[in-house]
Amino acid sequence: MRNLKQFGITTLVSLGFVLISCGTTLVLTPLEPEDEFERAIAFFENRKFDAAVQAFERILFYHPSSEYVDDAQYWLGRTYFETKNYDQAISEFDYLIKNFSTSTFLEEAQFYRAKSYLLKAPGYMKDPTELENAIRLFNQFLTKYPNSKYTDETRDLILSARNRLAKKEMENGKLYIKLGELDAALLYFTYVFETYPETDVGSEAKYNAALLYERKEDHKKALELYNQLLEEDAWREKAEKKIEELREKEIHEESEE
Repeated sequence: MRNLKQFGITTLVSLGFVLISCGTTLVLTPLEPEDEFERAIAFFENRKFDAAVQAFERILFYHPSSEYVDDAQYWLGRTYFETKNYDQAISEFDYLIKNFSTSTFLEEAQFYRAKSYLLKAPGYMKDPTELENAIRLFNQFLTKYPNSKYTDETRDLILSARNRLAKKEMENGKLYIKLGELDAALLYFTYVFETYPETDVGSEAKYNAALLYERKEDHKKALELYNQLLEEDAWREKAEKKIEELREKEIHEESEE
């Protein structure tokens, strides 16, 4: 593994990192493996990503036995990641993970592969497969690298992905309310607060479920959920109000008997 160096445009020229323009095609002058790698890193650091892709690929094609090949493979993936070509980034990271088991970039490659799946995932109302893949890979990463410098970020990204999955189920529940299918809606809300309790919509799902239990005249279950919400600052006031309403209703019903 080579250390990353910070290069400016002047440094590129002084070290002979020449880029020749031939119409729309960029042609790189041949260099020794170490210089090839330094040139590629310089392009990456200066955000010249098209040139960086070519430079890293030169190492893979022309210097496959050099000490820089796994480094180049990783940075090729990172280059595609920076240009938001997440499918290609995943492909490059996969290749590194499968073919360079002793690379010092395995940890970073697995982190950025998982992050690529998360960032390429479509909106929360669409196919959740990419989000599920990202969560699975992030969890594998935490298991394999519990003390990684990426641990905190990984946990935040898992929460972000789980928020999106929870929101999808939440919206399904709201749709069933509009359709008058209260039992189906209740199933979705219950699934959300039981499966994604730590997410942004977990408590909202619990509150919505309590409202449905009220409509179904299951006051005991509604009160159980409202009482749970008393422990949460954001929902305490609403829960207290609903609990008071239910108690007053019970008192009124008892007085009429």
